Amino acid sequence: MDDDSDSKPRLLVVKGTFEQFGGAERDLLNNLEAWQSHFEITCASLNLPLEARERMDALGILYLTPTIPWNKPTGGWAEFRAVASRQASNRWWNMLELTEQGLRLQDVLATSDAIHLTSGVGSLEFSQLIPKDLPVHYYCLEPHRGLHEDVLHRTLDGNPKQNLALTRFLLGKQRRRDISMTHDLADRSNATISGNSPWIQERIQTVYGEKSGLLWPSVNLDIWSGDCPPIEDCVVAIGMASYVKGTMDTIDMLAGTGLTYHHVGGGSTEDLASMKAHATSKGVDLIVEPRLSQEDLVSLVKRSRAVVSLARGEPFGLTPIEAQAAGTPALMVDEGGYCHTVEDGVSGMLLPRGDWDAWHEALEKSKQQEMRKSWSEAGRKNIAEMGLRPEDQADALTEIISKLRD
Repeated sequence: MDDDSDSKPRLLVVKGTFEQFGGAERDLLNNLEAWQSHFEITCASLNLPLEARERMDALGILYLTPTIPWNKPTGGWAEFRAVASRQASNRWWNMLELTEQGLRLQDVLATSDAIHLTSGVGSLEFSQLIPKDLPVHYYCLEPHRGLHEDVLHRTLDGNPKQNLALTRFLLGKQRRRDISMTHDLADRSNATISGNSPWIQERIQTVYGEKSGLLWPSVNLDIWSGDCPPIEDCVVAIGMASYVKGTMDTIDMLAGTGLTYHHVGGGSTEDLASMKAHATSKGVDLIVEPRLSQEDLVSLVKRSRAVVSLARGEPFGLTPIEAQAAGTPALMVDEGGYCHTVEDGVSGMLLPRGDWDAWHEALEKSKQQEMRKSWSEAGRKNIAEMGLRPEDQADALTEIISKLRD
């Protein structure tokens, strides 16, 4: 390890794949600049899209990827045979000797002072490569929901895709693999696990039987600041069309409001077809945005009546704090991590699933400029008090890594 106290520790930041490019990926990219004040950073990923590469290039951060980007295999057969996990492991091992950038991952590991490993598809598999004397911080954004819950094994309308008991049985091998890799990591004397909300800390304890620390996600207020354009009669929900994101509930909730629903995140061809058919039957004007640039997303959020979410058991959810930073009301279902980032009636609203009258009343309130201003000011104050700015997270991560290196 580097004993030069005047130099920054060399931190290898690992994320299995940025392929989905959702909230977890945005959070990581938005925090890198603040982390650079404390660390010399290198990133490694099995799939790094152009937008992520451009961000890292702009920051002067070296990144390592395989010679051919890895895409997660899909389908029930692939899930049951743990194909994604085995493929990810093989790609990481291959990167030890060769990467797209012509460097060897094993040389970077040999000169790193610590590892920051962010959960997600293909991430835990990297832990098998880490030398035992190298400190590791595992940032568990949520235990793998496909393995430890049934919400991802339901169709958009909540019906099981197949017998849930059979699904759980068939996923047993992959579930045991996930638990085993997590235990192996937690058992290291120089490793620690952090959740991203008290809700996820509870889930980590329930699923893995492991205690964890807390490292809040963050929102870059500079990205979301600026003038607010005239409000349009639309709302935004962010996340791939799915039962877990409450996609059909969102359409049901908007029926009769006359508001346009901007769905940001896309979805499978089959799910989008079902979603559009349901929206038509409910008289809801639907616009599907498969993926937006950060600039376009900020613009859409700012001019919307509200940002809404009916997601089931959301681990933390960047959506509410991004909305608060943008000056747009955050209307969230009263479940999961949302209960930690929205103070009901103060910085947004927490609303019960199925009580559409309450949601409609909240949407009407969201038009009021005084209400929007008040909620946004309270939200920004909460962001500061909770330590949800990139510099806050950078300080917290530095403390975590420092303790691991002692």
